[in-house]
Amino acid sequence: MLRRLLLLGVLLCAVALPAGAQDGGPTLQALQSRYSALQGLRAAFTQVTASEFADDSTRIDGTVLLAGNRYRVETPAQTVVTDGATTWIYSPADSQVVVNTADAEASTLTPQAFLTTAADKYDRTARRTVTRAGTAHEMLSLTAADSSARFEEATLWVRRPDRIVTRLRAVDRNGSILDLRLRDIRVDPPINGNPFSFSPPANAEVVDLRPTD
Repeated sequence: MLRRLLLLGVLLCAVALPAGAQDGGPTLQALQSRYSALQGLRAAFTQVTASEFADDSTRIDGTVLLAGNRYRVETPAQTVVTDGATTWIYSPADSQVVVNTADAEASTLTPQAFLTTAADKYDRTARRTVTRAGTAHEMLSLTAADSSARFEEATLWVRRPDRIVTRLRAVDRNGSILDLRLRDIRVDPPINGNPFSFSPPANAEVVDLRPTD
């Protein structure tokens, strides 16, 4: 669950919004359109996960590189890479790499899976202007409009000058709270080498869950 919340949060935040919307603020439809046009994004992030029913929380720092349906998320505990067809999950502490098809690993957390249905599953209930990190943002409040929506409510902070989502806070149906903040954001960065493929270290155990048919 923690890994899925991590990836979903990072990939949702890693989306730029266009400058216009019918009421002066960005819409979920606009987010969908902009994601389709986004060539890539690189950022550092901090994510805190907690529960409405407990006092403890977990903090994770890492980096994300996103290009279409390909991404690379790196944290001290895990590296998750997909080329759009295959996903590799490397855990250095366990010296293990789990390999699976991208659809099997990311069916509930890829940008496409969320964004293509977000406009039908969530209502934007409020919008106001706030300042975050010294820059004006539009803060959008969303509530679930469909029983199949993953989150009951969510809040997006959209940076006004360039329409970048820099923070996401969401509460799921089990009371888990995700608060993710992006920094050092670069839109359409140069991508060198092959960061969306992964070669397991020589001493790592490889668990291949891909169908053999």
